[in-house]
Amino acid sequence: MTLGSPSAVGPLEATPSATRERLGRLVTRVRKRWLWIPIALLIVWTVAPLLIAISISLKDRAEVFAFPQLIPESPSLDAYVRTVSRPGFRHAFLNSVMVGGGTLALTLGLTIPAAYVLARFRLRLRHLLLLFILLPRLVPTLGLMVPLYRLAVAAGALNSRLALIVVFTGTILPFSIWLMTGFFEQIPIELEEAAAVDGATAWQRLRQIVLPLSLPALITVGALAFREAWIEFDLVLALTTNADARTLPYELFLLSEVTGLPDYPVEAAFAILTTIPLVIIYLRFERQVIGGLTSGALK
Repeated sequence: MTLGSPSAVGPLEATPSATRERLGRLVTRVRKRWLWIPIALLIVWTVAPLLIAISISLKDRAEVFAFPQLIPESPSLDAYVRTVSRPGFRHAFLNSVMVGGGTLALTLGLTIPAAYVLARFRLRLRHLLLLFILLPRLVPTLGLMVPLYRLAVAAGALNSRLALIVVFTGTILPFSIWLMTGFFEQIPIELEEAAAVDGATAWQRLRQIVLPLSLPALITVGALAFREAWIEFDLVLALTTNADARTLPYELFLLSEVTGLPDYPVEAAFAILTTIPLVIIYLRFERQVIGGLTSGALK
């Protein structure tokens, strides 16, 4: 067999190709392994504070200041019992539920017609209008505290749950309109045109065609509106002066002042109990929320 024959040349030519193939597989494996490093750091960054808070909530006040260890020596639910038995917690929890539910309902009630009009009617300067709708979202919450406080005083709306609902709706409404507009635009208009031929009115098309297809986006907007009202602190601080409309974040802020000395197990238990409703909502509607966010982002 001579060197110039195909059978002799084949193995020599296949060797560099096989080497490149092995190097490619090695690079892919290395990249996959390196990719887990930022993911692991993100998980630690997110989960570590929660684990520490749970650990503190299961300890007594003396054990908190002992040698730091994550697993308590004698775990106890005493901090949770003391938190739930506080009248301030129960009243603030009720206020948070009412304000969060009201914000959710009002946000959806205003977002749906506004987004439908922007998605279906080709208005002049429509994109500029969408930009101006989003601009108020860029204003920091701290910059709104004094103007909103003066407006509430002038309107006699201090310590009013309705005032909190209206303010929280205003803060989340720009983003909600943007999200719903992008989602409505993805629904084929031919479905509505076919219904219009059959005699359906605009309200019937919206209620029977558009809204059922927009359920993931509606759940997303509702969850974001409820979260906005549930965790907001600065505006509650500006618009409430007594316990009539005080929500959970404000009550948690006042906890150390009421007890005199910091009671870290109770504060940790309070924070965890405040977080649990949001976790439940997210776990229940995780797929719909992610689908609504990604679908609305396409536009």
